Amino acid sequence: MTIFNPSASHPEGYLKSVQDHLFSSKVDLIGVSAGFDNHAEDWGGLLSTADYKEIGRLVKKASIMHGGGCFAILEGGYNHRVLGQNVMALIEGMEGA
Repeated sequence: MTIFNPSASHPEGYLKSVQDHLFSSKVDLIGVSAGFDNHAEDWGGLLSTADYKEIGRLVKKASIMHGGGCFAILEGGYNHRVLGQNVMALIEGMEGA
């Protein structure tokens, strides 16, 4: 089991660290503790809704590459005006949409 908690001061660095970890770790199953509080309009102030879709896309792509599966569990996200959009973006990315 590997636990990865990305942190970065810029969205590009955050996404790069997620990508690097997903594709360098051989795993059977990728579980995402999907916290959306890092959104630009939430307390984390970092990621866009499109970034969450990209994270979902990366998770799906890595799970296919590793021959495994993926899932997400909703965790944080406190700005209800953008939370639903961010959740849908992650799901759409994981679906390959």
